[in-house]
Amino acid sequence: MRYKTLILDFDGTLADTQKSIIETMKVVAEHFSLNSPDEALIKSLIGLPLKTTFERALALDESFIPEATRLYRAHYNEIAIDTISLFEGVETTLTGLHQKGINLTVGSSKGKESLNRILKKQGVLELFSFVGGEEDVKHKKPSPELVQLIIDAHQSSPEECLVVGDTTFDIEMGQSAQIDTCGVTYGAHTREQLESQKPDYLIDRFSHLMGIV
Repeated sequence: MRYKTLILDFDGTLADTQKSIIETMKVVAEHFSLNSPDEALIKSLIGLPLKTTFERALALDESFIPEATRLYRAHYNEIAIDTISLFEGVETTLTGLHQKGINLTVGSSKGKESLNRILKKQGVLELFSFVGGEEDVKHKKPSPELVQLIIDAHQSSPEECLVVGDTTFDIEMGQSAQIDTCGVTYGAHTREQLESQKPDYLIDRFSHLMGIV
């Protein structure tokens, strides 16, 4: 076994959340009487903290960020969560990795409440030894702080860990922590974008992880 701990991104890696994120951002924009945000821009920002997305996609003043965050999470947790599904092969692969004794963890910019509710609804929460969200760290992706938190929690060496994500932000996060990285090509960022960040691995299906670890 090459890797003992996997640090998995959520949005665009484990689950298809683009529709839920875009629709919830539109609700926030409407609340503040703003024009409907550019969907392509929102997609490019998936994986970054909410604050960053609000500032870049909605041009929200910092004073409105707390209210926007509260509104976003309330809508997402109660409504948008029903539009989310795991990508093909994710549940089976997670189960197989878990059975091999690999520590499965989530390292996401999403709120912990949303993460736990979605993972529970999809029937895979019990497979994870740690679910990390934006509340767990001061410095968000692509900072390596969340990766370091997970490494410390599992008393793992960097050589035993692998970051898996669909954006260059995930790859940069892992590289900043000096651990191996794997990009998935079916999420928010294109194969070309991911290749530009030079991950150690690049896969087209989540199930292909079984051949890496």
